This record gives sequence, C-alpha cells and structure tokens, in this order.
Amino acid sequence: MMDLTPIAQAILVYTVLAVGVLVTLFGGLAQLRELPRALKSGPNAALVRRGFLAASVGMGSVGGSLLALELGGPGAIGWMWVASFLGMGLVYAEVMLALRFRRRVGDQRRAGTVYALADGIPPLHVRALEWLGAPNLISGQTLALLFSLVFMVFAVAAGSMLQTQQSGVLLATLGGDRWLVAGFLVVAAGIGMLVPKLRDFVVALGPVAVALYVLAVILMIVRSPGDPGAALSQIISGMRGATPAELAGGAAGGGLLMALQVGFLRGTLATEAGIGSVGFTPQADAAKRPEAAAAAAMLAPLISGIVVPTLTAIVALTSTPWVNQRVDEPGERLASADERLASDAELIEIAAVLGDGDLERLSPDDRKRVVALWAPLERPQARGTAASLQAGQTVVLPIDAIAPEGATDDSEGMLEDHVYPMVMRASPRGMKVPAREGQKSLVLGLAEETELIREVVFHDRNAARGMHAAYDLRIPVKNEVLGAEGQQFVRLTPVDESVDLYRLSKTRDGPYAVFGDFRFEGLVTKMFQTRWGVHHALFEVDPPPYRPLSLRTTVPSAAFRGPYFDNGEARPPLAMVAREGFEAPIGARIQMEFRPPPRGMEFGHLLTSGELMTPPWAFLADTTTAVIRHKTDPSKDLLIPVSATLVDGTLRFLSGRKDIADFAKADRWRAYTGPYLLPPPQRLEVEVHAGARFPASSSYLSRLGLDRSSLAGPLSDRRTLVAVHPYGEPQGSRGELYTPHPAELAPFMEGPYVSGEGLERVGWASRMEVKRSSALLLSVSVLILALTTMIAWGGYGARAADFAFGRGAGVGFRVVFLVAGLAGATLTVLPILTIADYAMLGLVTLHGLGLLVLLIRTRPLKSPEPPSA
Repeated sequence: MMDLTPIAQAILVYTVLAVGVLVTLFGGLAQLRELPRALKSGPNAALVRRGFLAASVGMGSVGGSLLALELGGPGAIGWMWVASFLGMGLVYAEVMLALRFRRRVGDQRRAGTVYALADGIPPLHVRALEWLGAPNLISGQTLALLFSLVFMVFAVAAGSMLQTQQSGVLLATLGGDRWLVAGFLVVAAGIGMLVPKLRDFVVALGPVAVALYVLAVILMIVRSPGDPGAALSQIISGMRGATPAELAGGAAGGGLLMALQVGFLRGTLATEAGIGSVGFTPQADAAKRPEAAAAAAMLAPLISGIVVPTLTAIVALTSTPWVNQRVDEPGERLASADERLASDAELIEIAAVLGDGDLERLSPDDRKRVVALWAPLERPQARGTAASLQAGQTVVLPIDAIAPEGATDDSEGMLEDHVYPMVMRASPRGMKVPAREGQKSLVLGLAEETELIREVVFHDRNAARGMHAAYDLRIPVKNEVLGAEGQQFVRLTPVDESVDLYRLSKTRDGPYAVFGDFRFEGLVTKMFQTRWGVHHALFEVDPPPYRPLSLRTTVPSAAFRGPYFDNGEARPPLAMVAREGFEAPIGARIQMEFRPPPRGMEFGHLLTSGELMTPPWAFLADTTTAVIRHKTDPSKDLLIPVSATLVDGTLRFLSGRKDIADFAKADRWRAYTGPYLLPPPQRLEVEVHAGARFPASSSYLSRLGLDRSSLAGPLSDRRTLVAVHPYGEPQGSRGELYTPHPAELAPFMEGPYVSGEGLERVGWASRMEVKRSSALLLSVSVLILALTTMIAWGGYGARAADFAFGRGAGVGFRVVFLVAGLAGATLTVLPILTIADYAMLGLVTLHGLGLLVLLIRTRPLKSPEPPSA
C-alpha cells in the first residue's frame, strides 16, 4: 500500500535515516550507553516510561508492521528494527531538548518540542529577504509555528482517525461493529480528556495493554500451524533483498530498497521518533532527572518499533500463511457449464494433480474452465444404479461397503441381508410437478416428505442459466392436508394470491416443489447385472402403496442425492475440499473471498432494453464498473461506469456513459463483447472441518481411475471448508437482495482465496484456535491501546494548538480531534495514511532540521531552569 509518491517517500525515509545517524553520532550512541539506565525502574523514570508507552504503542505500531510486511515483504520488518534503533537515539535527544527548554506557562512548567524550537534556535538573518522588511523571517519561532500546524494535522490523522479505523477493522473480524468501536473510543477519549484522574488511570493501563497484546500474540504463535523460527529467518534474510547484480539492473522495487524504504516509513509511524511528539508528554513536565527521563523514553521505540511489530509479523507469517492463495483442490474442480477453457495456471494445476504434469495428456473435459466443487459432508453409499425385475430400482454399493466375511456387526461395513435406514437428500431447487390451467394450487399425495413442502421454485428457461440456483425464483406456499382418512393429500397454494403458477410455468421452467428428505429401509443383497457383474446392491424394502416418492423416482432424479445412512443427524452443509498442504486447525474460522475475473464476470442476461439483468446478489449492487471486452486485444477493453437498480427481484445495470447508453447496441459492436461486471470481491467466512466424510466427485474418481469408496475416500485426509451462511446450500432469490452461498458464486468468480490484509490478518489469526482465549485478550488490548493513544495525542495536539493560536485553542482542537475519530470509522486506511504520511514528511523535515541545529548549539546537553513565559 504505497500512500506516498516515490519522491516523497524517498525524502521522508532518507531524511529519517540521515537525521537518525547524525543524532546517534552526536549523542554518542545513547541507545547503547543509556540502555542500562533505561531499564532501571525508578519511580520518576517509570512514570515517564508509562506515558511514552501509552502514546506510542497504538494502531500505528500494530497495523504499520502488517502494512510493511505486505508491501515490503518480511525484510521490511527487519528494516523497522534499524529505524527503531535509530529512533531510540532520536527520542533520547528529543526528550533531553524538550526538558532543556521547558517553559513556565502560568504556574506550571511545560515541556514541548515547539518551545525547544522557538527558544533554542536564534533568528537567521537572510540579507536577500531584507527588501521585504523581514530580515529575521526565518527563525526558531517561525519553525515552531509551522511545526505546530503540521503537527495538529498529523495528530488528527494518526492519533485519532487511524486509531478508530484500524481498531474497528481488527475488532470487526472478531464480531465487533466498526461504528460501535469508534463510538466507544471517541466517548471514552473525550471523558478521559475532561477528567484528569481518569486520564491518568487510562494512561497507566498502557503498559498493561501492551503486555496483554504481547500475551495474546504469543498464544497465537504457539498455536499456529507455522514455524516461528522460519518466520524470523524470513525477516532476517529478507533484509538483504536483491543481490548487488540485481540492484545494478534496477531491481529496487520489491528488493532491498523497497524493503528498506517501507521499513523506515512504517517504523517512523510506529515509533513516532523524529517527529517531535515525545516532547509533549505531560509526564515529562515535572521530570526531575532529565537523563533518566530521556533514557526511560528510549524504551518506547524499542517496544513499539521492534517487539510489537516483530511479534505481529511472526503471527501473520505463521498463523495466516495462506493469505492471497487459492486453496481449492485443482483436480477436484468440476467443469463449468459454459465449457470455457481453463486458464493456463489452472491447466498446470490440474495436470500436476491428475498425472505427471504433461498438459498434452489432459482430456477435453480436463481442459474446460473449472470451478470448485461444493459437496455435502456425508459419503454417499452408491457408485451407480441398476434396474432389476425382481427388486425394481437398486443402488450399486461402493466396492468396500460390505464387511469382510466373518464379521458379526457393521463396524467394518454393511452386512449382507441386513436392513439399514437410509435417506435421499432433497434438493433445495425442488422436483418438478405439473401445474394445470385454471388451478391455483398444486395437489400431491400425503407423505412425510410432501408435508414439509413450503416453497415451489421456478428455474430459468435458458438452459445455461437454468443450471444455476442464482437464477431461480422461489414462491412461498401454504401447505394444507385435506381428504378423508386413507385418501389424504396436500394442497400447495401460493401465499401471494396474485401468483398464478400455471402462467409462470409458461415463462419459466417449473414449478419444482421442494420436498422433504426421502427416507426408506434398504436391504443389502448380492446381485448380478451386465454392466456391474456380481455386486452388492441396496433396494427399498416393502415400499408403502400410493406413496408420492420411491427409490425408483428419487435415485435417477437430479432433485435428490444419496443414498446416505440415516443416522438421525441433521442435514450436513455443503463443503469444499482444500488443497494438499492447507493445514488450518480444525474448528478455526477463516475469511475467504471470491474475486471477479480481471476482465469481468460473464454473468447476467442482456435485455432488449439495453439493461444487464442479474440475480439480486447484495454485493453486486455495489458494482460501479463494467468491461466491454475487445475480442482480440485486452489492452483495448473499455471500462464503463454503471449503476444498479432492484427491479422485480432482479438487479438491472445501466451504463453511465452517454455514448454507450445501450448495452444491447454495445454488444453488437463488431470488435467488442460485453458487458462484463467488475464487482468488489465477495467475502465469506468458512469453518475448517476434517475431510473424512467428504465425497470425491465422480469425475475426479474417473480421472484417477478409482471407484467410489464407502470407508475412506482419496480426499479423507484433507481439510474441508464449510461456509458460515444462513443456508447450508444454494437457495437462490426470494425477490430481494441477498448474500449468495459460495456454491452459487463458484461458476462465475475466481476462487476462493484466503483473504485478509493489514490488521485483519491478526484478527483472523486469533480465530484459528477453537477456545478463542487470544481473541478476548486481543480485543481488550486493542481497545486500550487505541484509547490510550487517542487520549495522549489529543493532549499533544491541544498543546500545539495553544502554542499556535493562543491558550484556549486546544479546546477547539479536541472537538475536531474527536469528530475526526468518528469519521475514521467510515474510511479505508489509504486516505488516512496518505494524510498522516505527508504530515509526517513535513514534521520529519522541520523537526529534523531544528533537532540538528539544537544539538550543535547545546552540546553537551544540560537541563537548566526553564525561563518564565
């Protein structure tokens, strides 16, 4: 996430580097010389240390490390160490100078960087400016005024907006609400600013919050599937970046220079070293021993720039190593209905799974565009069907379904001539039933599965669209049991009396009644059939007469799947098998996302009116761009702004360009096709399960030359992912915006990919464990860290405002500061970081210049009595 221009970033980074090195030299390596003093816990030093920690270890430290990791790689964390080491020397000098130039304001002595700049730097006479009548225009007072103005901007962006935005993002992954988080922080910070005792109490909690955060992160690292040692090795080796030869060839981006620049940029934000903030700390106002206070302050960059970022980066690298990776099993994917060719990357994956990697040996079916398989977490007891004159419809059992000879129970498999309770699972898309003209209702025989009907479904008449639940129309019906005993039936009448099922059947495919699951008693027997030879089969025992459904009607129908053992458990949800190597802990929650293809989704139906009609997926309503693809040259694709409207239970997309107002005409352009939507990624949460009961698809088994297994399939040792969704299977539309099940998205979008960036990675890492103890610690620590940072920065900015505009201006600044905190909940991190980083550039430049001048003028540093104001 590059929020500064390359030139601005280079100026900031190398200014920090130059100033840090010079101050370290002028200060005689104070980082090392004063470290023993810093570790001493005298009461005065402990008070100062507490204040500095409360202000510096906030979301800039936690979130900044992850931003550095994602942009500069693990090596950027290593360069944050270097920046923080130099920052320790900067902080030491800043505190010493702030105490050296304390002012008496009223009846109080106040420390502040602005006082050091104003009182420590004499006017600089510039003869070239004498004609303006202002020969002393450049002075410490002017520098301090400019510094205070830029400082207030930084305080609002980094001290308020960044805290509410980043803490809201992190806690949202743990089930919180961003607005509630921001509201709590703003109200609590406002009260803390008004009540000094409460403020001191919250500030005292700063070190406690740091300890809680460190404990939470250590728990996550201990329970993570990755290797912390390997993660630390990545950080150290990543500092080297590209080789000298690569750097000479221009490999700055993504190599050493990128890691260095990003590390210094985020290290400066995390430690606040070099921007002058430590000089405003109230705990330093009455410090009696400046050297001890400055030494104590050095520990803040050590913790906020080294300890916290390192632990945060390690937990990201070990607990969420799959971020941005597609995790479905390549060979298990199913061919898409549109039969488009798979991408080169998909073909390589499939070839590696199904054979020796030779693309030329892939079958035509393998070469089709493929989508992830979502299947129920129960193993079907069938590898085919066969008809028999003696038994009627039979189910051919898996090859290992039968227990070995001599077995006396079914612990090792099914026993011949035994009866088992079985179930056929009904599809939520229903089974087709006739609708008759002039009849407002559907009539079916009474049975357990018909009594459960509450909806009828109409599919799209277009064959390609009709295969997908997304295009279904669901009609709620009233279910009434009528008729005399022994001749009862159910009558299904639409809840909406204006709905005419027969008329709908003329424009859509249907109606399909959504039956309940079909249960039956199945007898295991040995049979012979031409195709299957001698085999074991299952058939229905004593089916009741006049029952609406039977094994004969359900087994060959796409409206039912199975059979499965009827063990009394609830209907299991659909799941997706993960690729080999994906070893997330069972029971963990992970965030994933489906992404649109780079050139847009082939989705929707183009109407003669020029509108693109799609099912009412909620995330699609946020789409603002569509692509008109060039048939041969992707560089000539046209990006068209679009707007969406919900009409009759569907989304209608209109072009926002006057010259392409009618998509129907655009579609007929000779060199172009379209439109194709570019929606935002659709995020979903999944729960990790074991794959022991996950059934491999028939196509996958045939590709590998395997038969259906009843006891242990080829994917039983994999992880499976179950979507956290109101419905376990695709349900389609009920006439309003809805969140689609992942199985609905799979044919049209790419993925799923493991998502999570920035602070989200820490939040999702805490949910890897089932007990979630680290999630609780993380929530509490993040709230306190953000709160202490906001209270501290509210005070810093108020002091700068008082200096710039006179006493009392700080009250107005605090109001702006708190309102900005609420606004932070509505923004993404990029605009906030852009403001903060440009303000940080100004502060580093202004303060760095002043700091060097002050160090030269005041060597050796002393702390005389402050002058009266």
